Amino acid sequence: MSVVIPVYNVAPYLEECLCSVQSQSYDNLEVIMINDGSTDGSEQILERFEKSDSRFRVFHQENRGLGYTRNRGILLSKGQYVFFLDGDDVLPKDAIQNLLSSVETYHADYAVGKVLRFHDERKYVPIRHLEFNLYNRKQVTTIEESPELLQDSIACNKLWKKDFLMQHDISFIEGKYYEDLFFTMRAAVLARKIAITNKAVYYWRVRTGERNRSITQEQMKLENTLHRLSALKQNRQWLMENHVSAKVMEQHDLKCLIDVLRLHVVKFALVDERERGEWQENVLSFLQEIPKGVVRQLAPKEKMLYDLVMNHRFDDLEKISKVYMNIESAPIVAQEGQRFFVHGQTQIYDITGDIKPVMTVEEVQKQGKDVIFSGELVVPKASKRIDGYVYVANREGHEEIHLGAIECIPKSHNGVYPYERQAFRWVCGIGDIAKLKVNGIYDFYYCIEGDKRIHRPSRVRLQSTADHPFSVRCGLKIALFYRTKYGNLSLKFSNGIGIKGAIKRFSLFLKS
Repeated sequence: MSVVIPVYNVAPYLEECLCSVQSQSYDNLEVIMINDGSTDGSEQILERFEKSDSRFRVFHQENRGLGYTRNRGILLSKGQYVFFLDGDDVLPKDAIQNLLSSVETYHADYAVGKVLRFHDERKYVPIRHLEFNLYNRKQVTTIEESPELLQDSIACNKLWKKDFLMQHDISFIEGKYYEDLFFTMRAAVLARKIAITNKAVYYWRVRTGERNRSITQEQMKLENTLHRLSALKQNRQWLMENHVSAKVMEQHDLKCLIDVLRLHVVKFALVDERERGEWQENVLSFLQEIPKGVVRQLAPKEKMLYDLVMNHRFDDLEKISKVYMNIESAPIVAQEGQRFFVHGQTQIYDITGDIKPVMTVEEVQKQGKDVIFSGELVVPKASKRIDGYVYVANREGHEEIHLGAIECIPKSHNGVYPYERQAFRWVCGIGDIAKLKVNGIYDFYYCIEGDKRIHRPSRVRLQSTADHPFSVRCGLKIALFYRTKYGNLSLKFSNGIGIKGAIKRFSLFLKS
């Protein structure tokens, strides 16, 4: 079993990555670390792991890019299976074991599992994987039975049978961006069996700060966009030549639309003005190739972006792009009551459905007969007071129960939109908590007042630095407020074992 790790200037994250491989519950591994011309000290970290663990081997090369490096890793590998890991990401402890069990149980060509994005404060499932309900249950399938698997073009959450890759000459495109796209699409179509585990097998790091901004700017270079379009065209041509079914072709066309609109068109404001003419021409030409029937499957936001390009409304697109990229220097969004609009040259765009509030609890305190929650509420693009509420929902029954009132005060350092960031204080009566049913787990949500079809509720988060689990006695019951593995606020009851006993038992519950 071979783990291939391309490494290029990821020194701040590399040790955590390699330690996660070293501590895998399945330990019969060879770890192929390829230093792709790093200049930041990554080389020394790799050599240290090679010296301390005989399973780790390091290879050095001039910078050749991710496609070449992964292909070299396949050729160097001696294992029956190959797994790709990027040097700034992390593996859950049982990742390899879960994938190996799946692929061997079903005699599949590869196995795939759940991905979680992560940063210092939370983990979450990638939005595309949620939208297409990927990896929620164990199964064995094919691309014909599950064409939605084409929406996942990541190479790193999959365990590949090496013989399968070699038999079909499946390799990464070299010297271009998006080398994963052709590799994963061909493999999905050619696989006789695809094994799925519903366990998390890959933690994909979210870069923040300056590094994230530089990645975004890189994505919006004309060369980068052209590479994406070229890779998707190549995939589309290959699918047509291999006469795949209509539903597989349609799913890939939908993926093409979402990729281009969500990852490139939405960032139009960042495109260099000198490159915009060629960018517009190429993107427009590509979108025109996609059948109109597929376009009707787009979500409202992507449909709006599609219409803006197809109707040559690039001035309006620039405005909306600035809004979604959070780079406006003056207000562009107009708040009217509880709704949000962008006024274009000839049309008004309702973006209310894309406004997702984020409530983060930073402190929990008991004061008399109340529990006081305080922290920060972010309502993107809010220029006026906006009303909202907190409720809890039982995971089993899904009943919604409102708990207490919220007081909000705008923060003085707000910039373009004065009510975007607010300090909140939320008072929840212990008597109200006691009325909740003992059974089940309760999750906390924040929602803007109004039609829920427009204002989508969002989970209340609990900051990692807050004390948790926080316990409150409610008569004979003990309420435990805690931070989930995804960084959200939840509540569970415990009976008759005392506060210390409840916390001890609950700590075990969180680890299970």
